[in-house]
Amino acid sequence: MITLNKIKYISFGLCLSLAFTSCDKVLNINDNPNQATESTPELVLPQALVNTSQILLPYNTYGSRIMYFANAGGVSGWGNGFLDYNYSTANEAGLWSNTYNNLLDYEYVITQTAENDALAAYHHAAQVMKAYNFANLVDTYNDVPYSEALKGNEIVHPKYDAAEEIYADLASKLDQAIAWFKSGTAPSSFSNADVLFKGNITNWARFANTLKLKLVLKGKGKVAFANETIDAVGVLTDDAIVQPTFTKIDGKQNPMWNQWAYVASGAAVGTWGTQFVPTYFIVSFYDGYKLDDEGRANVTFANGISVPKNQLGDQDDPPTGIAPSAWVLRPTSGTISSTNYRGIGIVKGPSAGQPIMLLAEAKFLEAEAKVRGIMSGDAKVPFEDGIKASYNYLYKNEAGAITATVNATDYLAAYKADNSTSALVNFDLATSNEQKIEAIITQKYIAFNFQFGHEAWNEFRRTAYPSIINPATNQPYPNNNKANARNTFVSYGSTATTPDRLPTRILYPNTEFAYNQKNVPEVDKFSSKIFWAK
Repeated sequence: MITLNKIKYISFGLCLSLAFTSCDKVLNINDNPNQATESTPELVLPQALVNTSQILLPYNTYGSRIMYFANAGGVSGWGNGFLDYNYSTANEAGLWSNTYNNLLDYEYVITQTAENDALAAYHHAAQVMKAYNFANLVDTYNDVPYSEALKGNEIVHPKYDAAEEIYADLASKLDQAIAWFKSGTAPSSFSNADVLFKGNITNWARFANTLKLKLVLKGKGKVAFANETIDAVGVLTDDAIVQPTFTKIDGKQNPMWNQWAYVASGAAVGTWGTQFVPTYFIVSFYDGYKLDDEGRANVTFANGISVPKNQLGDQDDPPTGIAPSAWVLRPTSGTISSTNYRGIGIVKGPSAGQPIMLLAEAKFLEAEAKVRGIMSGDAKVPFEDGIKASYNYLYKNEAGAITATVNATDYLAAYKADNSTSALVNFDLATSNEQKIEAIITQKYIAFNFQFGHEAWNEFRRTAYPSIINPATNQPYPNNNKANARNTFVSYGSTATTPDRLPTRILYPNTEFAYNQKNVPEVDKFSSKIFWAK
């Protein structure tokens, strides 16, 4: 018997999430006259894009628990493997199911538009988003079901494909999408359905090109790409933000605001935001210990560099978190509430769009590609553009506009002057390629703070930056005393057996062992690495 759980991520028979459904009658059970059983690509694509923006939150939280977050005082929500890295198959299991459910939506759009030239824009947009989601799965789990996934009840126990082969195929699919978006014509309906780029197919081409660049950078030398060339259309020129007109209504708020600030009724979200405080390690890139950057600190943390902080696993009188969250900015006057807040920073407000890729990331990818010879040109230009883009995003308000008085060029000049001896800021001081890569990835780490924690974790595993190595000993800083809290983010309670005392991955989810056990690869959380990891 095929149960609902068995086909959650491999059968299109499940109802799609959010407002619209597109379910085939594969279960052959009684019809519900109040539940749609069919839909259209025009309706499914926008809700799939919104769903993608929503499921990035647990990815962000997963990575941020390792790279940015520490436990606050007065709460007990940090058990079950998060303080000691002793992950079980239950930890972060939703990443798997949520992503495959989202992929079902895109697969529906792809199959429904495969022979319809009039809807080719929908087809290729869905292919790009399919690549985006599968890349997240590979970067989290390594080998995953791919070629036999999403086949409905034709294949209920899909095999696991090699991560390198998935990367290669995704890059080829992205090449096809880039070519179409450079020359195709989208129907008028696409502008309404496209809640990401509002029908701008050139931006779709650049987004696909940026995704391919990320695959090539991670997979070069390990993946047999059919084509490693990065198209001349270039990378993103602005933040990729999903905006279906989020608003302060239950179920329609910006997902970051809804989870980390206030629900639609105006009530704070309880202890979820207050149990997380930033680590000493991340704050050291703002408070002058590693780098001086109060310009971004003041629009990143409540209280700026004076924000309460801790080291993960330190339970000896940890600080109390800030309500509703250390990353929600208080108003310039009065008491913070669901209607009185600054509206900039990371958790901006209920009507803000939700980014799925920052311009800063695109520019840092371009900078790394130029250092490694994958793209031509001076890496300094996109490196500095990435810093400015990070600053600009923090100053975008709920409407996506930047205050006229904010000047990223002036900020960069001051940032460089305040850190005049640091190669992490002044690119000309990085004399070797390795120093340049360290500067790029470290700045990416700062830009990803509490927005793309999973990507920061991916990049650390791939490059070992930002560094937690003591240059005097060439060994990782000890993680068991407060003197090193600004030099390492490793938990006090780590049980990892790796040299850096960090896990290498999370485990495949418990649902896979229940319904697809014969195909699940055997992995270890302290020794099995993602294929691109150091």
